[in-house]
Amino acid sequence: MTQASEHHVFHLSIAVADLAAAKRFYVDVLGATIGREHDDWLDVLLWGHQITLQLQPDEVVPPDRQGKRHFGVSLPWPEWVAAADRVRSCGAAFLSEPVVKFAGMPEEQGKFYLADPSHNVIEIKAYRSLTTLGY
Repeated sequence: MTQASEHHVFHLSIAVADLAAAKRFYVDVLGATIGREHDDWLDVLLWGHQITLQLQPDEVVPPDRQGKRHFGVSLPWPEWVAAADRVRSCGAAFLSEPVVKFAGMPEEQGKFYLADPSHNVIEIKAYRSLTTLGY
């Protein structure tokens, strides 16, 4: 039976080379909280979803072999601004600085890219209006 408080949670599992460094990045830079934690993996809860960080150094792909591989989130505009400010205040490096495209148009969007310590690329974006995307 489904309860009113239940909702869908997206889950992603990614390889990391250093579990402690990954934990610090997701918590300190992105604001995640920790869920379950074990010696060789841990769950971070981020933007209402679950990312399992798996200690698998042999599966970490160097940046020059990743192509367009990434994961990301579309946040409400004020949360996107706050996320960019948080990244800056933590001193973390952007792969691509925050930029607003199509300013003043219905499809106006902001986005930036960064990478965790294992080179997993993360795209964080926002749309002024989700209705232009059919949501």
